[in-house]
Amino acid sequence: MKKTAAMLVLSLVAAFAAAREKPQRTLAVTGTAEVSVQPDICHISFGVETFHKKSAREAYRANAELMTAVNAAVKATGIESKDIQTSSFSVAPQYRYDDSNRRRLFDGYRVYHALNVNVRDLDRASAVLDAGMQAGATQVNNVNFAVENPKKHTADARVEAVRAAQAKAQTMADLAGVKLGKPISISENEPGGWGQYYAQANVAMDRTAAGKEAPGLQPGEFKLTRTVYITYEVE
Repeated sequence: MKKTAAMLVLSLVAAFAAAREKPQRTLAVTGTAEVSVQPDICHISFGVETFHKKSAREAYRANAELMTAVNAAVKATGIESKDIQTSSFSVAPQYRYDDSNRRRLFDGYRVYHALNVNVRDLDRASAVLDAGMQAGATQVNNVNFAVENPKKHTADARVEAVRAAQAKAQTMADLAGVKLGKPISISENEPGGWGQYYAQANVAMDRTAAGKEAPGLQPGEFKLTRTVYITYEVE
């Protein structure tokens, strides 16, 4: 009996060792899919720049008057206060270089105020742009259409990416003459900086554009992509 038990133990150990020595056969594939998504928000950045030769206070006063008017005009289009935010503000002395004396000369004060506006009704984007310029904005720094929360749009792309990987793995297994087993690892490529997907509109305006109709803004669409990596056992 003892001899039989010992032989059984030795057989199990030998089988385990053989299993460990036998390399695992695997098949690794990737699957990629994309979905088309319409932008759901537009970011517009207005700038107001004012100068005064002698007084920083006067430069600031003029700037405050213009920005108050821009703020009111934007709100009049239906934009809520929560979607209007100052992104930068500065008051700084200005200098110019005098070539004849080879030195810098004081040239007054500059005040700059940038205001970011989030337009959630994209049909209003051109109207908001026009309102800000008409009210006295001296610059439009940029206009961006965006997908505010892209993650909620990627579930369909993820499903299609997994299906693509499965189909590829099955085709490769069939061609290689092996049997596809269970997946032993699955991972997904998570895009870096998930914040927002942006598209930059080609809009550059200054005060000379005031009084003219705002350009028609085209939001277009985005392609959101997901990639999965699956490793299968093969027999």
